[in-house]
This record gives sequence, C-alpha cells and structure tokens, in this order.
Amino acid sequence: MALGLPAFTRLAIRPGSLKRRALWFGLGLAIIGLCFRAGVSGDGVGYYSYLPSVVAHGSFDLGPVFDRFIAINTPVARQFLEITLPNGLTADYKPIGAALLALPFYLLTHAIFLLVVPGHQDPDVSAEYQLAFTAASLFYALLAMVLLHRFVRSIFGPRPAWLAAVGVVLATPLVAYVLFGASYSHTFSVFTITAFAILLYATRHDRTPGQWFIAGLLGGLASITHVQEALFLALIPAEAVYEVLHRTWSPRRLSGYGLLAAGVALPVVPQLVVDQVIFQQWLPQPAPNISLDFARPHLLDLLVSTHHGWLSWSPIVALGLLGLPAVVRRLEWFGSGLLLVGIGEFWINASLSDWWGGNAFGARRMTDQSLLIGLGLAASCAWMIERRLHRLAVALVAAGVAWTALLLAQYYYLIRTDVGPPWRDFLIGQLQAIVYVPRLFIQGTILREVADGAWLLALYTALVIAAVVAAAMTLGLRTAPRVNGRPGGGIPSLDSSERPARSLVPVPARFPATG
Repeated sequence: MALGLPAFTRLAIRPGSLKRRALWFGLGLAIIGLCFRAGVSGDGVGYYSYLPSVVAHGSFDLGPVFDRFIAINTPVARQFLEITLPNGLTADYKPIGAALLALPFYLLTHAIFLLVVPGHQDPDVSAEYQLAFTAASLFYALLAMVLLHRFVRSIFGPRPAWLAAVGVVLATPLVAYVLFGASYSHTFSVFTITAFAILLYATRHDRTPGQWFIAGLLGGLASITHVQEALFLALIPAEAVYEVLHRTWSPRRLSGYGLLAAGVALPVVPQLVVDQVIFQQWLPQPAPNISLDFARPHLLDLLVSTHHGWLSWSPIVALGLLGLPAVVRRLEWFGSGLLLVGIGEFWINASLSDWWGGNAFGARRMTDQSLLIGLGLAASCAWMIERRLHRLAVALVAAGVAWTALLLAQYYYLIRTDVGPPWRDFLIGQLQAIVYVPRLFIQGTILREVADGAWLLALYTALVIAAVVAAAMTLGLRTAPRVNGRPGGGIPSLDSSERPARSLVPVPARFPATG
C-alpha cells in the first residue's frame, strides 16, 4: 500500500498538471497575439529585401525594394540603404542567412497569392509578405526554445528547465526580437546555434553520416546569419581534443569531418557568390560605420553600462553566469567549448566600434549566448531547488522578467536618444516606466489591423501566427534529440565520458515535479 500511494498521487495530479500546461500555453499565445509585430523595420529591411528582389524580381539590385520601404516611412537607417556601388547595384551589408531560412515561408505566401488572388499581390512591402518573414522569425524562435527546454530538462530536470526557458525568453533582450523586432536576425541565429550545438552533443557517441551533414548545414547557416557565429564551429575541435585526450578518437571521424565541411559549404558558398555579385569581393563587407579594435575592447562597458550593457539591461544573466562552473563540470567538453565560444564572442562584440549594438533593445548581439545562459540558469536554479530554495529561484526569475518588462516600456516610451543615461536616471526611468507597461500589450499587428478596420487582414494574421506557433511546438517536441538515450528514470544520467554523473535534479520523493 505504501508503494502504491505515490503512484496514485502522481496519477491524481496529472489532470491538474495538464490544465496548468494548457493555461500557460494559452497565456503565451495571448501574449504573442497581443504583442507580436509582423512588420519589417530597422535592420530587418536589409535581411528581408533579398527575398522580393531575387524571388519576385530576379535581381540582386536591392535598391528598388529599399526605396519602397523608405517611401512608406519605415523606421530604418536610410543612409545605409542608399549607397550605390561602382557596379550600379545598391549595397546591402546584411548577410543572406535569415532570408534563406525564411525562404520557404516567403515562397508559400507568394504561391498562395499568385494562385488565389492573382494581380493583387505586392511582393515587396505588402503586409502579407512582411508577415511571411516575421512569421518565419517567430517559428524559429519558438522551435529554438522548445529544443533548449527539452535539452536542459534532460540534464537538470523539469523545474530548472522551465525556469531557464522563461528566463532566457522573457528576461533577456531576446524577448524584444521575438515579439517587437522579429525582422532582425537574432531569432534566426539563436535557432541555428541551438540546433547545431544540441545535435552535436546528443549524437556525440554514434553520429551518423546524415547527422554530420545536418550539423554542418546548421553551422553554415549560423555563420551566414551572423558572421561571428562561425565561432560555434569550434565545438568540433573541442570534441576532438576531448576524444584524443581520453583515447576515444578514431580515424573514422575523418569522414564525418568531411561531411560536416560539405554541410557548412552548402550555405556559405551562396553567401560568397552574393558578396561577389554585389561588392565584387569574396569576403563579407562590413558596414561603413563599424570597425574592430581587438586591442582595446570595451569589456566593462558591454557588461554594466546603462548603454545596453549585458548585465545592466539583463541582470538575470548574472545568475546564468554563476551556474557555468556546474555546466562545465557536467557537460565537460561541450560546456567548456560553449564557454570559450561565449568568451570569444563577448570579446569580439566589445571590440566593435558600436559595442552597444546601435539603437536597439539591450545587448542584442549577446542573444547568441542564449543556450549557454539557459544552461547556466538551469544549473543555478537546480542548485537552489536542491537546497529547498525553489521559491527563491522562482522569485529571481520573476524579478528578471519584471525588470525586462519595465525596460521594454522605458525603451519604447521614455528613452528619446540612444545614449547611456546616468545610473540614477536609468533607475528612475524604471519606476516611471511602470505606467507604460500595459501599452506593451497593444503593440501587436493584429490589434492595429482591427483598429484600422482591416478585419480580414487581422484574421489572416491571427491564423498565420497560430499556425506558426502550433507548427513550431509540434516540430520541436517531435524532433528534440534524446541526450542520454537511456529510458527509465532510475538510471543515473551520464556525462560525455559515459561515467555516472552526480545528478543536479531534485530528488522526486522530496520535490515532486508538477509539470
């Protein structure tokens, strides 16, 4: 009887757990519906414009599409969209990775309008085509978060995984590029990085030829979405060094390296061709207002400046950094590799002349470290939960979410110039922003279309968003790789050397999971 009681208790709470999950899912869908901006703006114009130029017009001259966005008063850095090169083409300093990832969404939209409403489509700037690009951004963001949650859950358990996922999505600058600036490249980068890294770790013992190639393809896409993401390819030599030191490396790996290189080359070669056609050179051309100085990086500024500092704008990152030693101990070469890549990217971003990332929300370039911070957050939360400090972990994550919500309100409604205010003004601004937080929930395109009387367009936008959310969640749950590959909760999880690892997951008898 004593053995049957816990099982009966678990069965009894399942309906409630299911209701809670449905409630949270509905709340998330409502937030997306209220806040999601489906328009292309800012840097997004440079990423998006490859699609109408090449697909609809068959040209690499992006100037006409740029002119259309300027004509409709799109918020954009106009001076970088009107640079005519010696060959007569208009310069576009944005890489093609985001456009390649969004290509299926754009092609589907283009096909629907050609077949259903021929003669009425505007493939350059119409709301439906802009929605195709931003819907792709939302799809990849949600897919990345499902993969991250499932991965972290397999290592640290369900409660730390949920807290880490919520922290990464809602308490870092990523939230701005999931909801309010979806046409930027950050969500596309987060997906390719997350999928690449998790695939590598999940297949570390028995990687098939197909998995080698797909890993290379994801690594190549990451590199042409944001060039510095090529650093994540360093996870391959990190794994190789670990295997050599532990005498598990085999010459059979050489064929896998070849397949991975072929996968990387598949998307990188088109980027090189585009650079050659537009700029008549093989290497990426940086924007004219950006330079690098590796000898004098703005390390402290990038961390704590009120001008988009990583920790000052996202304090929860500090909690993630505190958990990194546990991540390195637990995941060995993988944790060490992610940490070294993170340090490298931090140094590169601090070395840029615009280390603050321009007039955008938070340390946006550091969103590339979402997987690393997610793992660190989960490790820190697991440590607290093990010591019966679950409420403290929840409170810290909730505080991070609240801080970010206030900053979003301050950024969109109070900050008038892109400068770092004194800390006193910065903190006072957080208090003043409280009254503006409700306005964040009327930013969404659906509400704006309803207010303008475009009911059919609003319905179309709502259906597309709902379909994207459902597709991303379903695909993520079905394709998330199993990390340890051993069924049964009674078997200790293994680290990358297949030795039993000390579990950081709370003991079920003391801290039962609630979903």
